[in-house]
Amino acid sequence: MTYCALDFVENYLRRFVAYPSEHALVACVLWAAHTYLVEVFDTTPRLACMSQEKESGKTRLLEVLAQIVRDSLLSMSASPAVIVRLIDQGTPTILFDEIDGVFGSAKAQETNADLRSVLNGGYRRGAKVHRCVNRGNKVETEELNAFAPVAVAGLRQLPDTLASRSIIVRMKRRAPDEQVEPFRYRYHADEAKPIKQALEQWCAEHEAKLAGAEPSFPEGVEDRAADCWEPLLAIAELAGGDWPARGRAAALYLTRNASDETITSGVELLAHIREAFGSEPYLATTVLLERLHGRDESPWLDIRGKALDSRGLALRLKGYGIKSKTVRIGESTPKGYDAADFADAWRRYLPSGSDIRHKGNNRHKIDNNNKNVADVAGGWQTQTVSAVSRTLCAVGTSRSRSSRATTTPSSPTSRMTLEHAALTKDIASAALDLWLRRNPDANPELVSLVGRARSLKEQVEALERIREWQT
Repeated sequence: MTYCALDFVENYLRRFVAYPSEHALVACVLWAAHTYLVEVFDTTPRLACMSQEKESGKTRLLEVLAQIVRDSLLSMSASPAVIVRLIDQGTPTILFDEIDGVFGSAKAQETNADLRSVLNGGYRRGAKVHRCVNRGNKVETEELNAFAPVAVAGLRQLPDTLASRSIIVRMKRRAPDEQVEPFRYRYHADEAKPIKQALEQWCAEHEAKLAGAEPSFPEGVEDRAADCWEPLLAIAELAGGDWPARGRAAALYLTRNASDETITSGVELLAHIREAFGSEPYLATTVLLERLHGRDESPWLDIRGKALDSRGLALRLKGYGIKSKTVRIGESTPKGYDAADFADAWRRYLPSGSDIRHKGNNRHKIDNNNKNVADVAGGWQTQTVSAVSRTLCAVGTSRSRSSRATTTPSSPTSRMTLEHAALTKDIASAALDLWLRRNPDANPELVSLVGRARSLKEQVEALERIREWQT
């Protein structure tokens, strides 16, 4: 078996830290390698080693990474001015411990807003920080580079904006049956030197091959998560062996685990409101609040000691362009909300898993006919909704017949059925999206029905309703 430098780094990192999963270890290895190749990529994801409790191995992980990464700078307290000047002098790898002391409370976050801006903006190439400096009697401006790899460690949560730019490793306290070697700097730092040199040499030899690399992403790793994982997956594909598969598995696993950490309270509210509406077109404000409060473990029962009220709800929805109004429910006309007014926000912030507009790097994903999905979507958008609806019904009928005719999951007919199902759902999402954009002022109940359609059955029903409305 042929080993590359990543394998040696993995063996070294594994010795001293109990990782919460194999995926976490893979992410740390790939992140360490990317610090030598940061000039090749447009982004440098933050590695966030967070835990609910102390003594979970966060600091130890940073100490061990410091022996491997490029030009490590391990710190527990640094001002934005210090960080950007150090970065401007030579792009070090910043390892920031006890980040909870910086962002652990609302007051601390407000006090350290400049540092958060540096950490947020510095993950993208070209990020600059501008400052005024006194030179004698003159005040001049200076531009400082802020693009550099950063790893942080701390308790509990990161601010939403920083978490969305991070690969989050949720560390756990080591279990009694998990054994690791004690890390002693005076012994183990020297052991790391040849491994670090091998990694540096491997990266230098392969740097040119990574220019413009476009790795493949697993389904579900998209948008900003794809930006974060792109450098790491490109390195994994270059390393070969089992690294590409392990890298994609780690990306999918850690992205899914981090989804709850990056969701904002506003998006959470939209999701809960969608569930509260169900299939109803209108809800009185009082009824909507009752349903929000009545959720299991509802976050809306205690907001700074008070339950969410009608004014608080209105303020939170105002930013999405949604307002309460008089609605007719039976014979009564209370103040409330129209599900149609939420359709656009639900479509944008709570996309269905099959909505092809929200998948990362779709241009390089291939459909069943070896066509780019972006081209397939564009082709369908040139057709009428009624034509798409008829196609869906035909495919649906074919699926039903095929499912009755086959009993073996691995048979060619069954594989074709699964392919049809996946493609059909993508087509339905594209058609509904096209109709919403072209008919924003259509029948409110129909707009609401289209906005809520998530399953294939609901999407086909919505398309049939649109066809009836058009005729």
